[in-house]
Amino acid sequence: MRPQVTSGISILLVTQEDSTAKTIKSVLDESGQMNLVGVCRDVPELRSRLSSAKVQAVVVDIDPDPPRVLSEVGMILTAHPETYVVVICSSFTKELVLQAMQKGARHFLEKKTMAAELCKELQVLVRGDEEKAAGSGSVVISVFSAGGGCGATTVAVNLASELQLMSPGAILVIDLDSCYGTVSAYLGVKSQYGIADVLARKGLIDKHLIQSSAFNYKEDFHVLASPASVESPKARLLSIQYENLPRALEACRRVYKYTVIDAPRLPEDTAADLANLSDVALVVFQLTVKDVSFARSMVSSLTKSGVARKKLMLVANRVKKRGPLVRLEDSKKAVGLNSCQAIRNDWLKAMKSVNKAQPLAQAAGRSGLRNDYRKLAAKIRAYEINSSGKIRG
Repeated sequence: MRPQVTSGISILLVTQEDSTAKTIKSVLDESGQMNLVGVCRDVPELRSRLSSAKVQAVVVDIDPDPPRVLSEVGMILTAHPETYVVVICSSFTKELVLQAMQKGARHFLEKKTMAAELCKELQVLVRGDEEKAAGSGSVVISVFSAGGGCGATTVAVNLASELQLMSPGAILVIDLDSCYGTVSAYLGVKSQYGIADVLARKGLIDKHLIQSSAFNYKEDFHVLASPASVESPKARLLSIQYENLPRALEACRRVYKYTVIDAPRLPEDTAADLANLSDVALVVFQLTVKDVSFARSMVSSLTKSGVARKKLMLVANRVKKRGPLVRLEDSKKAVGLNSCQAIRNDWLKAMKSVNKAQPLAQAAGRSGLRNDYRKLAAKIRAYEINSSGKIRG
């Protein structure tokens, strides 16, 4: 059966191998509606063709000198950032995949499997470009920590899990903890690349880059790992370029119903920028004098930086049934926010979740602790976000 795609999809190929050109032409002809409009012998010839021809995608064979060809591809994408590039090679290593992604390639195929996979990847491109209302209804939630060790990562992971179970569509968790990568540690995730690779892109950051960089923890639950927890040594050395967050989150909105960001230890101005980019900003704290003081300072800093108070919600974590050091109502008054969700203290269930590398929904599904996260997710889902940015419970 031939793939059903939009007609008129024009593709250029770069290869020095006649056999590769023949295989790709056969694959595209079989699709029925994808057209190979030219074969270039090298990247300089491609540069000339792109200046005079409109194409939707380019397939580049980086053999026999992958580093040199990828460097040339990077220069092409600097001049033509909208071009969708699929890279093919005899064999990909993790380091080569990382280099290709950093240069701007959207996908990577080995020649032995490209006949089966190429049209599938190009169909993703076509479907994506036809989404006119992409991103509508998507919600970005930032989770800030008002004190070290208050459990913000646990809140982020379990909130994401409950939202994914309650809502149709995929969900993404972004780990901005550049020191420890606690989301990956919680879920037992080992990814080749992550959020730092996405934000290092000088060219176009789009949903295809987000999807190819995210780790598929389970169906419709993806993770963009911290550089502290990726497998590639080169990727671990990347710093997080926060100035590119607006472009990255715009791309996330085109793919995911919810994007939940674990955001501990951020510089003050970066935290404010992230909160302004988010639809909801959670401030996680414990009912101690120290944490309440930190939460008050954080909320004050965010609002002075222009973050709407309506976006902010307190999450009191590890609340004890008896004898909390600070009463919940008193903490709300001290911080100056009325919206606050309490999460009970249940160390055994929390540790069971961590030890199993599973959210509470799977590790302790009938626990009261899990039920608190369901309530938090339900509260966020019940919010109506109108055109003025106001959130009403």
